[in-house]
Amino acid sequence: MQCIVTALAHYASNLKFEALPAPVIEKAKVCVLDLLGIAAAGFERDNAQVALKTARALGANGRATVWKTGERMRAVDAVLPNSVASHCILQDDWLQVSHSHIGAAVVPTALAMAEEENRSGRDVIEAVVAAYDVEDRAGSLSVPAFTRGFRVSGVYAYFGATAAAAKLGRLDNEQFTNALGCAGSMCGGLLQPWNEGSMEWSFQEAFASRAGITGMQLARDGLVGSRRIFEGSHGVNRSFSGTNENETVALDKLGSHFHIVDTCFKRFPTGGANQGSASVAYRLITRHHFDYRRVKSVTVDIPKAGSHERMNYAGIDYQGPYESIDHCLISKQFAIGVIFKTGDMTMPAVRANMKDEEMLALTRKIELRDAEDINGWNLRMRVELDDGTVFEGDGNDIDKAQLYLSWADAAEKFSKVTHGTLAPKAAQRIVELVGALESLGSVNEITALMKP
Repeated sequence: MQCIVTALAHYASNLKFEALPAPVIEKAKVCVLDLLGIAAAGFERDNAQVALKTARALGANGRATVWKTGERMRAVDAVLPNSVASHCILQDDWLQVSHSHIGAAVVPTALAMAEEENRSGRDVIEAVVAAYDVEDRAGSLSVPAFTRGFRVSGVYAYFGATAAAAKLGRLDNEQFTNALGCAGSMCGGLLQPWNEGSMEWSFQEAFASRAGITGMQLARDGLVGSRRIFEGSHGVNRSFSGTNENETVALDKLGSHFHIVDTCFKRFPTGGANQGSASVAYRLITRHHFDYRRVKSVTVDIPKAGSHERMNYAGIDYQGPYESIDHCLISKQFAIGVIFKTGDMTMPAVRANMKDEEMLALTRKIELRDAEDINGWNLRMRVELDDGTVFEGDGNDIDKAQLYLSWADAAEKFSKVTHGTLAPKAAQRIVELVGALESLGSVNEITALMKP
């Protein structure tokens, strides 16, 4: 049987725009637009500021745009602040196989490489579709990896970023295979930052972006990479997941099912595994308009072996105290509590309530419980008030349209998340340009408009 890395590289390097169905092309453009909007919303976080300072200190002049400032750096340098801004409010996309935040590594890499290599919008779409597929398939054994303490975005993002860089670098099949083999020797990330509320988690995709571009260049210059980097006795799957069982599922329907179409988007700036709980909380507060100060208890039944909504992940079942915004963004209790208290979960609401004593008291009334009889997006939420009144919600209250965005929904979300950061005319022009991405000879106008 063909090695996994060889099959993925051959597929990605030979993928052509003409072979992509219309819904796949549209989904790629939705992924690009959504990621750019989330990046603009993340510009002001301290995490993004640190990344920008480091890029300036370590970087060199080039042709790739730093979105926040309009500066031009080498692609390998520009992706550091661009990727961190894309990820640091935790509202970027994710896929359920790899449980990775693919856009934050792939889209900044693809756009920076397109600028550096003078590629077209059509080239970017090819690279984005291929890279989403490669990364999600590389993460077929992600669940045992993160239960062992690895952050799967910090493992599999290296394959997505490398695929995007290699595609836009126009590596041949052999070079592409070598680049992906190299990615397996650079990848890795831990979940401990979530337990402490530290910043490193938001840099993990950026590390992958930088490494992906480096690996692409190494392969272009002659590096020979491992062919059994996934299935080898000391390869990615056994090392990170502790098993090689069912690893060949990574190649199922390769070339006929494009994983990018399964991409989920976030209505709220919190973990992907919290989106269902946040959606149900949002529906309950908008439907019943209860006073959060009257909440006596909240119980939330979460699928024990959930594929979407889950709680067996570092930092999710955390009731405070919240010492940093990073603590708040991963906590399921904080997401539910801030929605009950303010009516929504937005970054201003997160900042305003991080140290609020009433908020802390509320989160400590929220109990998460494993449930054997539900799965997927399903969950059960029960809110009891001080007078015995009970409100209940479940997975039917989740607005799936906010999870699987249409182009129209993505454009509306982009306008909302960039409000106050991008000028309205610039924001509207970005929507127009990304909507016509396949007809653009260059992405330079898009990236130039990202400067606040």
